[in-house]
Amino acid sequence: MKRIAIGQISHETNAFSPIPTDISRFEQRGLGRGDELMEMFEGTRTPLGGFLDACGEFGWKPVATLAAAAVPSGLVTGDAFDQLLGELVEGIRNSGSVDGVLLALHGAMVAENAPDAEGEIIAAVRGAVGAEVPVVCTLDYHANMTDLMVSESTGLFGYNTYPHVDGYERGLEAASFMKDVLGAGTNPVTRLLRPPIAPAVVPARTGWGPMKDLMERAFEWEEREGVVNVSAYGGFVYSDIDEAGLAFLATTDGDAELATRIVEDLAGRAWEIREDFVADMMEPETAVKAALESGSAPVVLADVADNTGGGASGDGTAILHALAEIGWPDAAVVTIPDPEATRLAFQAGVGGVFEGSVGGKIDDAHGSPIEVSGRVRLLSDGEFVHRGPMSTGLKSGMGKTAVIRVGETDIIVNENRFQPVDPAAPRSVGVDPAHKKIVVLKSAVHYRASYEPMAGKIIEVDGPGLSSPNLDRFQFANLRRPVFPVDDM
Repeated sequence: MKRIAIGQISHETNAFSPIPTDISRFEQRGLGRGDELMEMFEGTRTPLGGFLDACGEFGWKPVATLAAAAVPSGLVTGDAFDQLLGELVEGIRNSGSVDGVLLALHGAMVAENAPDAEGEIIAAVRGAVGAEVPVVCTLDYHANMTDLMVSESTGLFGYNTYPHVDGYERGLEAASFMKDVLGAGTNPVTRLLRPPIAPAVVPARTGWGPMKDLMERAFEWEEREGVVNVSAYGGFVYSDIDEAGLAFLATTDGDAELATRIVEDLAGRAWEIREDFVADMMEPETAVKAALESGSAPVVLADVADNTGGGASGDGTAILHALAEIGWPDAAVVTIPDPEATRLAFQAGVGGVFEGSVGGKIDDAHGSPIEVSGRVRLLSDGEFVHRGPMSTGLKSGMGKTAVIRVGETDIIVNENRFQPVDPAAPRSVGVDPAHKKIVVLKSAVHYRASYEPMAGKIIEVDGPGLSSPNLDRFQFANLRRPVFPVDDM
């Protein structure tokens, strides 16, 4: 029986965020070691869930090492990176000989001591298992692809979707590829090409616009004989590393010339349609008025510049101030991470009066706190299970959570930063977004997987925040230049 080590270290790093990603951030999201990893991910629609199911199908013994992930935020501290990498490598070494390694990585992780964090992780694992053992990884669609990641791995499989609803399938695909390498003698040859394009995340969703075009083109190439995998990566410009941005990766069975042709074709097409990567969005006040005037419901206001899934604080108040200006209409705000406001709500108790400030406390980039007077409707431990198409079955925690009713607006405040992509989160605290006129979400694109089918209308809002699609607001220090659309090219 073949023994396959599996593990995960995942973080999407926004270099502009002042929130340091220390080990406590990973502990808050949940660290799984050994059997804990199995318990956390068995039966989930995640890459690790795919790895585990593939091991069962192929008769492999999974050797669980470490699963670590943190909500997107600032640079990973050197201590945290060293600890997690050390645990992963030690877990592999202590497990005895393994026939292969399957890793679920992100691709846009930046540590204080490792700008190319995933490259360093793959290289360290390669050093632990030797040159002959296949090391195969899944990567997030927002991975910033580096030469080291390619050279030290046997195969890399990026998500094909944004919202990311295919993590489980990519886990299965990566494992199937490993099976071919181990059994059928597949000789993988990979080529990488990065055109000088580094878009914001919102205009790079895969179901629309330029990335839909490029993904369909990649899928056509994958149908060619001898092609193992073609991945198109949107990149994550906010990581502010040299390699951030679009990237195309092609893996063939021994045909380097074909792999080169594929990535050159995709990069050429991306350059032709580069102007389509520029976004145009509403200001908060305009967006709230448009939502109220709409004959549809619910109207989703996506606060894309304050996307916790992109490293922003999530406690931005621009839309809250706009709601207050018109008297707190029928709306749900999902959510405002604010431990202080949550504590005050718990002190008031269910039915009690809440008097205090909400939001705008993590940093000064997302608006000022807003004074709120309302009634506490519900208190919760914040635990819920994902029911939508993203990470289905995975348990999540908002931390202590309170619902404050102000006028007709329900403001959900909670302890932990997280991206509220699944309606299971507000529903777990008695707020059904399907029955509100306005739903404010701190998310850029992922919410669409669950909310698009129920939304009467979606309005993307560009307020203040560290995940704004307006890249002119950012002072890039390490991004290669010139690059479109940061530079006029």
